Amino acid sequence: MALDIGKSLKLALIPIVVIIVLGIISLGMSFILNLVPLIGAIMCVIGPGIMLLDCIVLGWAGFKAAKAGMDIVGGAITGGLTGFITSLVLGVIGLVLNFLGLGVNVATGGDVGTAVLGAGFSLIGGVIVIGVSVVIWTVVGLVLGAIGTVAAGMKK
Repeated sequence: MALDIGKSLKLALIPIVVIIVLGIISLGMSFILNLVPLIGAIMCVIGPGIMLLDCIVLGWAGFKAAKAGMDIVGGAITGGLTGFITSLVLGVIGLVLNFLGLGVNVATGGDVGTAVLGAGFSLIGGVIVIGVSVVIWTVVGLVLGAIGTVAAGMKK
């Protein structure tokens, strides 16, 4: 069967939306909880749970691809596209929220020079982390998409 990226993207749409919504919830909670000292530690409990849900949704993308008649490569590509797009979108949203946090620091009496220096480091570090995240989640999506495709084939 020929590889159909358009079909993979169409099948990945709902998993992409689900993961982005979960990511926005996680980023929003993290942003709010980190405003209060020590309460941000709650994200240490919530974060892994959301990451597990993300992995399940990546597998579901491959499962959907198999049910739509795609082979294991198509399922892997569907999962990989899901991981790529969601990590890129959520990385940019996280970087924007990071800059909002710097603005809050300055607005509440923080040192402007330190904030400008922090913004530079945040931008450079953020771009590097987003790049690494995109690679990792694309590979995770490829693997879990393939596993989801195999699981769909086993289900009778």
